[in-house]
This record gives sequence, C-alpha cells and structure tokens, in this order.
Amino acid sequence: MFSVIMPVYNGEKFIDSAIQSVFAQSEPDWELIIVDDGSGDGTRAVLEKYQNTDKVRIITQTNHGAAAARNRAAGEARGTHLTFLDADDLWYENHLSVMKTLIEKYPSAGLYGTFTETRLQNGASVSECEYLGGNEDILLEDFFDAYHKDKSVKLFTMITTCIPRAAFERAGGFPEGCAIGEDLELSLRVAAYYPVALSGLGTALYQKENSTATQKISFDPEWRFFDTVRDIYKDETISNTKRENLKKVMEWFTMRRCRHYLIAGQRKKAWRAFCETDRSAVAKKDIGINLMLLVLPCGVVRRIFSMRWKGKA
Repeated sequence: MFSVIMPVYNGEKFIDSAIQSVFAQSEPDWELIIVDDGSGDGTRAVLEKYQNTDKVRIITQTNHGAAAARNRAAGEARGTHLTFLDADDLWYENHLSVMKTLIEKYPSAGLYGTFTETRLQNGASVSECEYLGGNEDILLEDFFDAYHKDKSVKLFTMITTCIPRAAFERAGGFPEGCAIGEDLELSLRVAAYYPVALSGLGTALYQKENSTATQKISFDPEWRFFDTVRDIYKDETISNTKRENLKKVMEWFTMRRCRHYLIAGQRKKAWRAFCETDRSAVAKKDIGINLMLLVLPCGVVRRIFSMRWKGKA
C-alpha cells in the first residue's frame, strides 16, 4: 500500500483539488494522511467532508512546519511506501501506477522519482526532462556520481518522490527546524544508503502560482546538511567511492552557499566559503561566476538573482 502524506497550512483555496487528484489515481491501493499544521483559514471546513472517508485520515496539530507534519504522518502511516503531495500541487492519474512499476522493476531502490512538470506564475508550463525522456527509466547505484556530473539528474521533487518505509526510517525522516531544504536533505540521506530509481515520465504538476516558496530565493546558506553530512562521510557502511562523490556534490553546494551569503549581505562568510571550496571538484564556469559576484556589491548580487528567479517563476 502507498501512504500519501499531505501537509497543509492555510490551503483552503487549493487543497480540495490536490485531494481529488489522489482520488483520481488509476492505482487504487493507497491511503491519504492529511496533517493540518495549524491552519488559520477555512482549511478545516474543506477537510470536514473527508472526515468519514475510509481512505482518508486527518490529523490536526499546532503549527510546527512541513517537516514535522510529514514526520507525524509517516509515524501514522500503514503503507509500505511513503509518497508525498503538497496541498497546493496536483498528481496526474498515473502517478502511483508509475511508482508501482518502478518499485516492481527496481526493488532494491530506496528512492523512486518521476519528473515534475511546472506551471509558472505567468500561466506558462515547463515540461522538459533534460536527464531522461518519455518512458525511459534508470537505476543509479551511486546517485552522487550522477549528480556531480549532471545536475539535471535531480529531476524529482518531493511531490514526485516515493520512499520505502524502511529507507525513510534509516535516513531519520525529515530534519525539523530547517528554514528550507529539508526535502533535499532527506533525499541525499536516502541516496547515501540506497540506489535511486528514476523515470522520465511527468506525473505531477507543481503550481508555482500557489507556492509561497516562489516569493524567495530557495537556498539557505546555513543549510543544516553542511554539518550533518559529516556523519555520512564517517559511515563505513557506505562505500568509499560513494562518500567521495558526495563530497564532490557538496563542493558544488558550497559554491551556491557562497552566492547566497552574498545575497544575504554576508561578504566575509561568502569569501570564507569560496576559499574553503575544493575547486578541483567544481566546474570552471562556477568558479568564474563566483569570482565575478564576489567583487560586486551585495545589493547588486541580490538584484541579479532576484531578476533571475522571477524569470523562472
């Protein structure tokens, strides 16, 4: 059985559509666990009509954030595989059936991912999958090696991710208290211990016009994984090659960290991050961009990234 986990905070305008997209699934073996994370609007009234539905369970809690809400639902889940849908997004009717096919084909994987199509705020849609296409799928024994070589391998988002319960528990669930990035951190933790299976099929719609995340540049320079990844480096149950490839991936994230320190006006921390980076593991293009940004005023860097971010929204 699939356990569908849906956190919601003030989602009265769109959660009904998200719920209906779960009911529309061609794969019938699922349960839906909705965690109302302290909504102050009319979300509860929308959820009341599902209160006595056999396949739906509703949990209400004070506001603790999406990570805590997802962990709460995972603790209540009965299914063997956990899937995730945000209240402001939609699944296409084939989503769970594609996941089932991936699971049957690649039973050793700890993370299954499909492609997320995106509806931008201007109404346009982005539906290209650069890493895979059409009905292609792949099993990556070392996701970090693929990620280091081609960042488009991260074609999945949390709404197109499926994690077996055992893998979720081994990874420790979502890290709570993060400003942003808890979903990426969980994905990287799972990928450290398990292969990753990906499909090039687009099975969900990420609706940026509904997302508050589009109002800010989505990277936290104090991302907690910079510290917690050290435990993975030390874990000898993970192959040396995989740990070394993870280190290369983290050097790329450190270059991003440098840029976001500049956006936050923290030039000294930006220089420190740049100097601490093993630049042999980073593309020359990224090094050049960072050097250029480091000599610009922080306000200019902030405007550059704001314009770039809006252009993708």
